[in-house]
Amino acid sequence: MSLSTEGLYQRIKFYLSLLKKNIIYEDKEKFIIAVEEKVDGKPIVVTVVFLQPVWIHIRAKLIDGSEMEKLGGSRYIIYRELLKVSFRSAEFKFAMDDQFNIYITEDIHVAALTFDVFEEEYNAIPAAYKSFYEQIYPEMKTLAETQKIDFT
Repeated sequence: MSLSTEGLYQRIKFYLSLLKKNIIYEDKEKFIIAVEEKVDGKPIVVTVVFLQPVWIHIRAKLIDGSEMEKLGGSRYIIYRELLKVSFRSAEFKFAMDDQFNIYITEDIHVAALTFDVFEEEYNAIPAAYKSFYEQIYPEMKTLAETQKIDFT
């Protein structure tokens, strides 16, 4: 498949319009499209970017690195739980950036970029977000409380 960056960008925007998503930010030059989602009434931002040469990357930030740092050594318990959830759920892939922010991510090879694939991978992000806040975040709060850490 030979599709220009412009063509990929327009395809992603088209798919998002088919899904009736609200684009809140876009940077065509950097190939960044941010969409506002609601999970259990809570707004989250889902970002779609093009990781050259062949990957469409979809992600949402789950928790700020500064919150993870507050847990000190206990944060490794959370990392362990993230890995376990990832292992049990084929669609969930958790990641951490250089600032220790935790994300849920999905990737699509451009050769596989069809509407059905995009919809499935995109929808995995809010589902994983919900799982994180139901399964892992309560444990983070408990760890913080036992260590008397202000954790919100």
